Amino acid sequence: TPELMTQLADEIARFHSAAERRRDFGGRSGIAAVLDQNREAFARHGPRVFDPDATAWLVQASDAALARVGPLLERRRQEGYVRHCHGDLHLRNICLYEGRPTLFDAIEFSDAIACVDVLYDLAFLLMDLEHRDERGLANLVLNRYLTQADARLSDFEGLAALPLFLSCRAAVRAHVAADAAKTQADEKRREAELADARSYHGLAGRLIAPPPPMLVAVGGLSGTGKSTLARRIAPLLGAVPGALVCRSDVIRKHLFGKGELARLPPEAYRPEVSARVYGTIAERARTILSAGHAAIADAVYARADERQGLESLARELGVPFIGLWLEAPPEVLESRLMERRRDASDATVEVLRQQLTYPLGEITWRRIDTSRGPEATLAAVRAALGL
Repeated sequence: TPELMTQLADEIARFHSAAERRRDFGGRSGIAAVLDQNREAFARHGPRVFDPDATAWLVQASDAALARVGPLLERRRQEGYVRHCHGDLHLRNICLYEGRPTLFDAIEFSDAIACVDVLYDLAFLLMDLEHRDERGLANLVLNRYLTQADARLSDFEGLAALPLFLSCRAAVRAHVAADAAKTQADEKRREAELADARSYHGLAGRLIAPPPPMLVAVGGLSGTGKSTLARRIAPLLGAVPGALVCRSDVIRKHLFGKGELARLPPEAYRPEVSARVYGTIAERARTILSAGHAAIADAVYARADERQGLESLARELGVPFIGLWLEAPPEVLESRLMERRRDASDATVEVLRQQLTYPLGEITWRRIDTSRGPEATLAAVRAALGL
């Protein structure tokens, strides 16, 4: 469930935050060694298991990706992102213990396998969820991890390496499944393992060639359903496992060192603080887009200059931009705010009534009526985005 995956992301973030830094492993050479092992394994199994043309393309694309992100991997190793991690962090090595997601069966026999970039460790889980058609949960985990990990690990620049990390993990699972097929005496189980191997192999090829990034802005007054919509469309956009959401409510809480559910005092909403929040959204979106991933900016965006600033950012970076302006009758918005529970937003009915007096200026973003509920809203937005 989303609740369990939220807890799991928090647990992984805590685990990585406390993990020992290991600058003697990882980096460019660490991933190069994985690619070499994958290449040798695919050759060993041959065309009987893996399509040779697809394998040749995957090997070439993986080498090219490593050449692009190699300097980034080295910088991350030097800066402490390579740590003594789990090493085998897929769903079969996570259990529910006393009702909480718990990591177990970590790699203990090889530092070379366990001492990896924290994002490479997380990538195993994300890839596993993608393989099981659970991209929505994978997107939730990645977004939650990056916003909950300590400041040293909440590095959005590292996303540039994620397609390679994900593809490597899928490729490893492909030849491990092929090896497992050889040990099966039962023909049905052997064929099931081979089907799994080929499925992972195909996934590795898709993951190494992600679609280009895009910037989507979700604006509107409080209660229009911005954050709900942002969460639902995030898995549909850009590279696996989807867009990174830059939510103003969460960023504001973090700027004040507070948890998402803590209420902030009125001075946290002074104009100069809000300017800092919107600046952080733009800065984070820039980093995400520059790393090749889609970004969603989730905030009120009541000022024309705030909206224009995002559009200018997209033009500067040469990425597609779509602005969505959510709206609904005031009575609908008031009802939603009164029913809201356990949410990062501090907005109240009084805040909404103040927002209704704002001079919004010309709204050039696509207007979306959210009064008919989240399903109708999602359908309208998917149509607007061509999804």
